[in-house]
Amino acid sequence: MLRSFTLPLFLAALVSCVPAAIPSAGLEMLTMAEGSVGRSGLTRRFVRQFTNYAEPDGPLYTGEHVPAAPATPNELVVVSYNVQYGEAIDETIKAFRTIAPLPEAGIVLLQEMDAPGVERLARELGYNYVYYPSSVAHDGDDFGNAILARWPIVEPRKVILPGLHPLTGQQRTATRAVVQIGELEVLAYSAHLEIATAPPALRQEQVAALVADVPEDAGAVVVGGDFNIMTGRGVSALAARFADGELLHGSAGNGPTIKRYGLRVAAPDHVFARGFNVAGSGVLLGVSASDHYPVWVRLEKQ
Repeated sequence: MLRSFTLPLFLAALVSCVPAAIPSAGLEMLTMAEGSVGRSGLTRRFVRQFTNYAEPDGPLYTGEHVPAAPATPNELVVVSYNVQYGEAIDETIKAFRTIAPLPEAGIVLLQEMDAPGVERLARELGYNYVYYPSSVAHDGDDFGNAILARWPIVEPRKVILPGLHPLTGQQRTATRAVVQIGELEVLAYSAHLEIATAPPALRQEQVAALVADVPEDAGAVVVGGDFNIMTGRGVSALAARFADGELLHGSAGNGPTIKRYGLRVAAPDHVFARGFNVAGSGVLLGVSASDHYPVWVRLEKQ
């Protein structure tokens, strides 16, 4: 009996890991169904209606909360943080005010955010921002990626990554923009790839598309986010793919960045860079606003 029930229960757990959607006007709604699983003939029917923002140019949210851009720094601190549906905003704000080196962060790359959460973080911490939602989360709030910066942000764009989750039809995206740090233009990406229980080939295709989106002539680039890769071999392959695009693994060797059941189990969160040397990096285990930990890198211009 154990063999008969293993696959259905696994599939049920798999579906429960992904946000259910709330239909909304003007959006693409996808319905996926699966049935007849398991040798016992036990049938389960999984139906998910998933709402994606399929438009390549929106919706776009922006805000400016830096009255005057600071001087060009000698070092640039970049932070990537998956805030787990953007729910613990108070804790996140407190962490960025008190836990080093978060108060120094010049560029912040956020995942799993909604527009009100991004606006509040940027306003209270003093950042400009761009934000694109990619879909709708299980709680009805938008679900997407943001870029925050202490300097002007221009040329925002949503990068729709290829493929949809095979059970839910969920779309994944990256938010892209240029941060103008004095005369230095830094092309920044905040990315969130497909979950680890989806086929590895889907994430590999999304990584390839993300790397291919970076122009060859872009001199200063930072790419950060939740890549949902859970094994050491997978991380090595991810770093090699970015190296093919001349992007170094700025957060290499930091160890697990996500917790499950009270354990640090994997390292899905990373930062890659071009045109910089890495002066330091780390994972902030003392920040508890999410099931992920913030990842930071300190970069020096080459």
